[in-house]
Amino acid sequence: MIKRKANKDEGHNTGSDRYLITYADLITLLLGLFVVFYASAQVDQEKFKDFSAAFSEFFKAKDDKVIMGGDGVLEGHKKGVPQPILTPVTPKSLTEIEQDLKQKLSNLVKNNSISLIQEDSTLRISLSEKLLFNSGRAELEASGKTALDTIGNILKTTAYVLFVDGHTDTDPIRTFQFESNWHLSVARATNVAYHLIKDDVPEFNIVIRGFGSQRPIADNTNELGKSLNRRVDILLVAPDNLTPSKNGYIDIK
Repeated sequence: MIKRKANKDEGHNTGSDRYLITYADLITLLLGLFVVFYASAQVDQEKFKDFSAAFSEFFKAKDDKVIMGGDGVLEGHKKGVPQPILTPVTPKSLTEIEQDLKQKLSNLVKNNSISLIQEDSTLRISLSEKLLFNSGRAELEASGKTALDTIGNILKTTAYVLFVDGHTDTDPIRTFQFESNWHLSVARATNVAYHLIKDDVPEFNIVIRGFGSQRPIADNTNELGKSLNRRVDILLVAPDNLTPSKNGYIDIK
């Protein structure tokens, strides 16, 4: 008997059309995907009409409904946004400001660290060196910052012009930082003014001046007089036509 030799590759020979099975599977999957897309794209007309009616009723639209092909502009309502309720700010007189300062700075007024002088249409707040600075320095001390915070809280709503004036005694100063008493007086006035600005006192209302030793209020021949002359004054003055405008120029008439 003649035995036929088995072909070792016979079990693996599936013919040349095997790829059609994979191709048919791919086409079936694609068909299912497109059926899902088609089903998802269909809109339930009845539900759409219900949603349109609900939104139209909510927004009280009339003939210009967006859903119905309008331009989408809703009519305004005069009472749609309530007007803010603002507490009117009544400008305080110099006398009222002075009373507020005396009440809130009573301890400093009593020990002569701060003095308040009202003359005609001005109010002078005089701050001593011992309250604000160390000798020969222009950096504000903690006690001075606390006092200025209180003053700034009172003055931040005022319409008065604030002249912040730096003063020294007649003892000459010449250091790496300050070449003269003029430099020291201006630096001290600047630091006081800038602290008030940080406390929301309007920057527009502030004028900074340095007088060195040229405006003494006491005798410079003794230590007590010199200590009184070393000060920063905040002078409140009613605005006039020479006050710089908010446009940055002076209106001279």
